[in-house]
Amino acid sequence: MQMFKTLERDDAARVGWGVRVLLASPSGSSGHIATRLAGLGGQVEVQAHLFDALSHLAEAPRGTQMLVIECDAYGGIEAGQRGFAMLAPQTRRLPVVLITGACREQTFPQHRDAPFVLRAPVSAVALRVVFEVAFRGRRTFGAT
Repeated sequence: MQMFKTLERDDAARVGWGVRVLLASPSGSSGHIATRLAGLGGQVEVQAHLFDALSHLAEAPRGTQMLVIECDAYGGIEAGQRGFAMLAPQTRRLPVVLITGACREQTFPQHRDAPFVLRAPVSAVALRVVFEVAFRGRRTFGAT
């Protein structure tokens, strides 16, 4: 007789599932970043223009759980940082990810007073770390 110990379900394997992500990217839903986010289980909505994404957040902040900005498409990291600074105080608690080719060192802040900064082209591993840090302690990602 053989006995097999049932392994407990690993919650880390569910990273990203159900998180509603607003992506500011002219590449659309078939772009590299959108594909990576969707591959981690994110529900991705794409806005082609940065200010359209920021306006969307101002109008309906509760419908989005994370903002991702493809900075190089809008003038570089400075444009992404300006976008982050323009967020209203109630949306400042939203995790914001800035992706740029000019990134020398990726940053994963523990608090929401600064955005995550990732190197382009973004890797699935870097995005997974962002999801884990940003949503640490949440059991179900789809709940708000």
